[in-house]
Amino acid sequence: MKKVIGIAGSPRRNGNSERALDSMLKGVEMAGGCIEKIVIRDINVSPCNSCGGCHVNGICVIDDDMQKMYPKLIEADGIIVASPLYFMGVSAQLKTFIDRFQSFWSRKYLLNQPIREGGIMSRGYFIATAARSGSEELFIGAIKTIKAFFHVSDTKYTGDLLFSGLEEKDALINTKPELLQQAFTAGKQFFSVIK
Repeated sequence: MKKVIGIAGSPRRNGNSERALDSMLKGVEMAGGCIEKIVIRDINVSPCNSCGGCHVNGICVIDDDMQKMYPKLIEADGIIVASPLYFMGVSAQLKTFIDRFQSFWSRKYLLNQPIREGGIMSRGYFIATAARSGSEELFIGAIKTIKAFFHVSDTKYTGDLLFSGLEEKDALINTKPELLQQAFTAGKQFFSVIK
């Protein structure tokens, strides 16, 4: 069975980005996928300290919960990342998680080792939420970060949901519930791409 990992990057539980992620994961599950959700704020992730330890064998030397995260993402057929915007980028918690994939960069570009066996590409999707209303330009910085993360982990960026104008925590439920349906539908479509 194909597996999709959802990564909830918000520092707050059950906010707009996580609710959108949950809806998208329900869509994946309804389409026949196996899902797992990683909540960044609930795991112990230290920042990359730029020690260069991963240059030796492509393995991060920091002993924390990331050591359990790497194999999960390598084995995933699909990855959905969700984050609210902070100063035009992803949350600090999610950025810390992403920065720890420097070990994948070392493996891929310094050691010329594959991230996934057989050169198989995973599929990736991004959900971003913003309090302020605006155009897609509002999300450019965050999209670039996610695309870089997907690239280094051999994951093809296949789409995104960019929701703005969500000022209050429960805006997706109280004022824009149609966006949750949009996320659910996107989950079913996303799974059809990775089947």
